[in-house]
Amino acid sequence: MPKMKWIGLTGGIATGKSTIARLFESRDYPVIDADQISHDITRFGEPGYLQVVSQFGPQILQENQQINRTLLGEIVFKDLNKKNELESILHPLIQKKVSQMRHQFELDGERYCIYDVPLLFEKKMQTISKELQSKFDCIITAWCPPDLQLLRLMSRNKLSQDQAVTRISTQLALIDKIGESHYCIDNSGSESDLILLVNKMCDLMDLNQI
Repeated sequence: MPKMKWIGLTGGIATGKSTIARLFESRDYPVIDADQISHDITRFGEPGYLQVVSQFGPQILQENQQINRTLLGEIVFKDLNKKNELESILHPLIQKKVSQMRHQFELDGERYCIYDVPLLFEKKMQTISKELQSKFDCIITAWCPPDLQLLRLMSRNKLSQDQAVTRISTQLALIDKIGESHYCIDNSGSESDLILLVNKMCDLMDLNQI
């Protein structure tokens, strides 16, 4: 059986990576979503939940005892040490789940699996994860012009310009991510434009040209 190809899908915050992942799924390509796994392992009672609350205290909880992700985000984006503390808790748990899902897709005979991971290059540079340092067969980066990225983030997350700039500044610059990628998907146009671009990528994958 041919080896399943491991595709990294990344991009900057608010560049449309998650939308692109959903479009790949609509073409029946399996996608592993790092953000979704992060949410799952930090739900009430889960191991990640218990560790995060122990580290950051009960003040990050909502009345229903779920983690207030907006508040936690504000805390870690203002303090690099806090951000590193959170990642040191979540990253091993995420990677364990990713490895399990990847292995199952291989057993299912999938030809490709797309790993939707926001900070692929940042993690690789920090040598946090052996999984992320392993060689991807292909890396795809979602991008758009920085001014459009800023406006989208402000609108999507209801942030001030200063707040949005701070969040973007915690990530590697888009131009650097593009330079490290095999393919880039320009998400500066319409939804129809994006669908066409993703379909072109899928066509290449269908022809085993990626």
